[in-house]
Amino acid sequence: MVMVLDAHDQFICFPAGDSEDSDLAQKFAKSYTCPEWRGGFLAIDGSTMDLFTKPGYYVETFYDRKSKYSLGSQAVILLHNLLIVDYSLGHPGSIHDAFAFQSTHLYEEHADLLPDGHWVWVDSAYPLEPWCIAPFKKPHNRQLTKNQKTFNYHLSKVFFFWVIFN
Repeated sequence: MVMVLDAHDQFICFPAGDSEDSDLAQKFAKSYTCPEWRGGFLAIDGSTMDLFTKPGYYVETFYDRKSKYSLGSQAVILLHNLLIVDYSLGHPGSIHDAFAFQSTHLYEEHADLLPDGHWVWVDSAYPLEPWCIAPFKKPHNRQLTKNQKTFNYHLSKVFFFWVIFN
């Protein structure tokens, strides 16, 4: 984690909406989904990093859902090359992805960082916002509509190709 923080200024840079990276990421999203989805050129996901040993303080907050002691991390990436453009590190492993996401620069400054008509692809752990597109969740004791299922199917293509490279 120290290495990432030390190299931050050399490697982490959020692309401008009209940059070559932004354009390539939009073309990538369009090629795997549909032209209307080219505005979703970023994706975000959380992960945990296992700790070598049990922490000395606040032990239970570092105990994650996989029964390990860990630190949480979030990464915002460009879809076409997996370049990390924003991140968050250091939350206790028990913290939910949606909460850890709130400490990213993207979450705090999305209005300035994302051009009009652009958004971020996320999984169902994240909030649904006009600039943050997640799959539909199945309502309690009900089914998704046909349109919702179709949307989720096509959205899974974006995540499928992202996970292959991830």
